[in-house]
Amino acid sequence: MKKVKKILIVVLMFVVTLNINYLGMMNKRIIVESSEYKTGNTDNLVLNKILSDNELKTEIPHMFNYASNGVQYDPNDKYDYETDPNPEYITNGLYSSSDEDGTTYYYRGNIDNNNIVFGAYDEDYYVYGDYDYGYYYQTKEGCIEAENEEYCKALKLASAGDKMLWKIVRVNGDGSLRLIYNGTINTQNSDNLIPHLIGRSMYNSNDYSDYYTRIERTGYIYGNGVDSNVKKEVDTWYNNTLGSNSAYDSKVILGRFCSDSSGYRNNTFRNVFASYDRLIQVENNFAKDNAPTFICPSTSENYGGAYRLKAGLITADEIVYAGESYQVLGKSYLNSGKTDEWYWTMTPVSLEFGDPDVPQIWYVLDVCSGIDISNEEGIRPVINVSTENMTLTGDGTIDNPYILEEVVPTNSYRGKVTIEVGSSVDDIKAFEEELDLSNVTWTVKDSSIAKIENGKIIGLKNGTTVITGVDANGNTYEIEVTVISNPVTNSAIYIGIGIGLILIMSTGLYMFYRKVVMISE
Repeated sequence: MKKVKKILIVVLMFVVTLNINYLGMMNKRIIVESSEYKTGNTDNLVLNKILSDNELKTEIPHMFNYASNGVQYDPNDKYDYETDPNPEYITNGLYSSSDEDGTTYYYRGNIDNNNIVFGAYDEDYYVYGDYDYGYYYQTKEGCIEAENEEYCKALKLASAGDKMLWKIVRVNGDGSLRLIYNGTINTQNSDNLIPHLIGRSMYNSNDYSDYYTRIERTGYIYGNGVDSNVKKEVDTWYNNTLGSNSAYDSKVILGRFCSDSSGYRNNTFRNVFASYDRLIQVENNFAKDNAPTFICPSTSENYGGAYRLKAGLITADEIVYAGESYQVLGKSYLNSGKTDEWYWTMTPVSLEFGDPDVPQIWYVLDVCSGIDISNEEGIRPVINVSTENMTLTGDGTIDNPYILEEVVPTNSYRGKVTIEVGSSVDDIKAFEEELDLSNVTWTVKDSSIAKIENGKIIGLKNGTTVITGVDANGNTYEIEVTVISNPVTNSAIYIGIGIGLILIMSTGLYMFYRKVVMISE
């Protein structure tokens, strides 16, 4: 009988201990909620900078019937290129439109805050030609092929170390920057060449050919992949400069370029392309408004079309968006105000009837018009530069031009934990990711509620606080910590439940004991 009593006493003590430990386990609750994770730099910091530096203007009706200086060409006086401006149509600043990839933000008018430095000449750069005759090519061989060898002298275009200066044409719909060459920071080269041109050559030959018609040779590329003369010049320059340095080449994307050969039709005195109808409505007394587009019209011709290139030329539509207008002495950022600086676009305009017929390409400066493809005009490259993980410094002025700088991507991590007063949890448990938190510097918003020491979050008193941290790479961390009361020492409910469980189990054991005693008696 004494042995039975001892066994029952031991069992009773075990029950009491079990209940106390159960309540103690309830005291050690740790609730970890799923953390949120965000990769940083999802915004286009370059676009944000440009938008912050400019008031975004709204296009106004009939805006593209005028140059940005408010002047409109008078077809009744074809030799008066500059009439009195209409002040209502003087337009300068940043505007928005659409391209194939979304919203594009473009500069227009006589603005001076779209200068950017990108790239540099690694060594002295020479072109070949005769400045007095108004032409120079990227290679001596190219010059000799087009001109007499005696007029193919070496001309210094830039010196080693000269940084390239560009104008931002627009922010493309895909977020990249579209830039047009504007010379170098140091424009005092030894041969006094035109600063913003890398060459002066024909767009293409207009000679008779059994293989390619004259209309085909209006294409930037034509005849199943034949490069126009001007494309060869642009590609050679790019490959010798930016393309030879992977630090720059890797940031230049295969951007969209358009040699719009669509809409070819007869127009009484000449055959014209779609760009004529879009951009020269003045000759139709503006039966329709001029309607430039950033979207390349589709074409099934084997000349011209849409391309993906590292470098190309500006389009006629882009120069109209920028503020130039047919046969008007414009005052946009594309026009530096100097003379004899005409340069090619890559947009066919017409085929003049004659013997032979004369294919014409849009060109710009002093006026925006069309000219024979065999003329020797300026070459001004255009590139598209990625802005991914990039930001801009500077303000875009010539004295403080924009510079693209790389931003190290950072991540943000967020998590939540709930612990009890006096309890602790490893900081890593607040996050679902496997993180290295060894070099994170932590800050507690309310240090009376919780603290963090040696990688552990410790609850101090009831309440909610936030612990934030940052590591050496700029990654940020945020933990919302909720501290709750100890249920054993502070909750009458839990204490009552525990006592009740002890009494019930003790009573059961006593009844069992009594039955054993009665049987034994």
